[in-house]
Amino acid sequence: MLMEIIGRDRELEAITTFLDREQDGPQVLLLEGEAGIGKTTLWNQAATAAEPAHRVLRASPREIETRISFASIGDLLTDVVEEAADRLPGAQRRALERALLMTDDDGPQPEPQAIAFACLSILRVLARARPVLVAVDDIQWLDQPSASVLVYAARRLHDEDIRFLLARRTNGTAEVPGLGTAIPEEALRRIVVGPLSAGAIQRLVRERLDVTLSRPALHR
Repeated sequence: MLMEIIGRDRELEAITTFLDREQDGPQVLLLEGEAGIGKTTLWNQAATAAEPAHRVLRASPREIETRISFASIGDLLTDVVEEAADRLPGAQRRALERALLMTDDDGPQPEPQAIAFACLSILRVLARARPVLVAVDDIQWLDQPSASVLVYAARRLHDEDIRFLLARRTNGTAEVPGLGTAIPEEALRRIVVGPLSAGAIQRLVRERLDVTLSRPALHR
C-alpha cells in the first residue's frame, strides 16, 4: 500500500515519468541527497509503484556488507535464479549458484566473468516476460563485486525494457565507480533530494502528529 508523501511533488512526478515513459534501451533514475533527507522513502515508493507492471528486483545494502562479495547480487537475484535457470547456459547457472551459495558443490570458486555473464542473461530472460526494474538503495554501500557485475550488465543492455532505480548518499561517501555512468548520459536522470519547505514541514507535523507549530518553532 502506497502512503502519501508530503512535499515531494517534483520528485514524485519525475518517478512517474520514469516508470511510464516508453523507452528504447535501459534507463537510470538516480536519487541523491544527504543522509536522512528522504531518499529511501522515495526509492521505496517508486519500487512499490512499479509493481505489478514491472518485475522488481530489490537490494538495500548496508555499510557492514561492503566486504561480503556478491551480497547485493544475492539480494537481487536469489529469488529468480530458479525461475530463469532453464534458460541459462549450464556454466553460467553453476557459477551463479556457487557465488550465491545455492549449491554444496566443492569445486573452485567461479570466475567473476562467469557471474557477470549469468547476471546479464537473467536480466534479459526476465525482460522478455515483462519490464524489469532493478532497484538498489544506498549504492554507496554496494560490495565491489556486485557493483562490477551491475556495471557490466548495464553497459551491455540495448533494446531490453530494463530500468535502474538507484539511491545514493552524497555526504561523506564516494560515488560507486561506473554505476552512474554505465548508461549513456541521455538515459540518466539525476534528482537531488533537498530539504522540505517550511509549508511541507508544517503540513507533515500537523497531519502525522496533530500538532500545529508556531512559525518560530517551525523554522527552528
